[in-house]
Amino acid sequence: MTLSMDGHPGDVSRRVTYLSARSPARRTASAGKANRQDDPWANQMESQVVDLKRRIPILKRLIDECDRLATDLDQEVRNEENRVRIHDPAHSAYSIYAKATASRRDNLRCSADELRAHLKRKRRSSNLWRLGA
Repeated sequence: MTLSMDGHPGDVSRRVTYLSARSPARRTASAGKANRQDDPWANQMESQVVDLKRRIPILKRLIDECDRLATDLDQEVRNEENRVRIHDPAHSAYSIYAKATASRRDNLRCSADELRAHLKRKRRSSNLWRLGA
């Protein structure tokens, strides 16, 4: 059974195909794949899932790199504070280098947090697409 819905704004047409369990098109898995290849919406979803699978490890590596760099910068701030023997950033003689390094460290931590939130959204949407596919 095929349903067509026309008359959408912009002259958009959508076509949905429902197959019963006894339908000859469902006998083999390759027939289902052939149906999926004809459906541009399914192709788009599959390509987006493939793209997400490629991006998720990249996001993980970026997060790990930001965390590692922030840890290194934190150690550098402590070393500078120990060198000048002033540990209070509000002190007038606090090291400018330590302030700048702490600022970079804080920016990296903020970036890592934003990447984590982005990764969480991507994983959630990837799981939704897998359920719908």
